[in-house]
Amino acid sequence: MKKTSLMIFVALLLVSGTSAYAYTEGAFDELLNLDDDEIEEIETIIEDPIVEESDLSALIAVNTNFGTNFYSMEEVDDGDNNEVKETVWDNFTFQFDAYGSSGNIDNYTWDFGDGNELYGIEGSHAYALPGTYQVILTIISPNGNTASNQTQISVDFDGYVISDNMECTCAPTAKVTQIDLKIEEDVKTIVGETSVTHDGNTEDCTQRIALQQCHLRVTIQEYSGETMVSEEIIFDETFSTNTKTVPFSIIPSGNGNNYKILLETDQLRDWHKPNTEWFAQYQSGSIIQ
Repeated sequence: MKKTSLMIFVALLLVSGTSAYAYTEGAFDELLNLDDDEIEEIETIIEDPIVEESDLSALIAVNTNFGTNFYSMEEVDDGDNNEVKETVWDNFTFQFDAYGSSGNIDNYTWDFGDGNELYGIEGSHAYALPGTYQVILTIISPNGNTASNQTQISVDFDGYVISDNMECTCAPTAKVTQIDLKIEEDVKTIVGETSVTHDGNTEDCTQRIALQQCHLRVTIQEYSGETMVSEEIIFDETFSTNTKTVPFSIIPSGNGNNYKILLETDQLRDWHKPNTEWFAQYQSGSIIQ
């Protein structure tokens, strides 16, 4: 009698009692018809069961979901109206980590939504352009299982420009300067102000007669690429002060166009280094955690 048959037979006897079975040598083996290879296979399955790994969970931590890129530009006049532009870009840096994630994790992949990726449990990223971005974290286990999570990042824009003296483009009058607001797609609101100051050398604005008062015209221009598609004059007045500040606000049309501020004067004297400051907000929607 085979060892395997004996073990099965004993088990049956224990369950049902000896009187329930009539057994003869060989008949039971023939009924089971198990050879050594099949027994070996059964034993292998029992010894090496499939173990399910613990659930994976991806968790994103970020220092803030809102940041502001700062831009400043100054046109430096060297005396012959050939400006040298001094430009500074200071892009906000976001700090990310996935230390709160759980499970047996072999790999961390970050997709920052602007074409850039990072591998590792932590890292930093700055966006070259303002806008809203979906950041996706994907974790992978040694067995190839994955889990993901995402969060939304908003990058606003703060600009400050000191323009060169408003220059003559055709005659001693009609001085003009233009400021590019550098607006990107998905901007929600733009608010700012532009200020001009008389150079004060001669005929300052406070001493002029009514017919010669200082003058300023401020126009908001909308551009599609290099083509101007609309413009709106928001200020066109004379005044008797040496400094004039004009606030402005823009609700973009939502078609991804850029905006510029045009400053003009009909007076003979220049405005000295007009400055324009603005804030463009790109925040929209709720944060996805």
